[in-house]
Amino acid sequence: MRRGQIGGQSSAEFLALAAGILLTATSLLYIGLENNELSSVLQAARDGAEEAIATIELSYGCPANVENLRYNEGKITISLTLIFSPQDEINWTEFKENVVKKMVREYALNCIRNAVGGQEAPTAVPVKTIFHTYDVSVDLREVFR
Repeated sequence: MRRGQIGGQSSAEFLALAAGILLTATSLLYIGLENNELSSVLQAARDGAEEAIATIELSYGCPANVENLRYNEGKITISLTLIFSPQDEINWTEFKENVVKKMVREYALNCIRNAVGGQEAPTAVPVKTIFHTYDVSVDLREVFR
């Protein structure tokens, strides 16, 4: 081979290096996708909770605030403070369990499902993705006025 010409052979070291770089880039992409999904899911859970709170406030006159969201191995816990003004026809225990907690969980799961590209489900069921299965629970602190 003359000087200045490139040979047609690849070295084994170059192939191993290229394979290592490709493997590293693919792994980092996978990790980045998982982190991006989690941040999208948490924001969707907060959006769903805020939407449910607005509906509850309009329907029942009970304002509420999202205090915080916690995430632990697929379980998202939404902590709320509900300002409750007792009304004669509403039982507080039934109201918080069957209206507030149920509605916040349903709205949050539907928003999560929409955020990860799924279709709305008729009932509130956990959302499965390739990385996690997400479920929502609601903690409620009552403030009476």
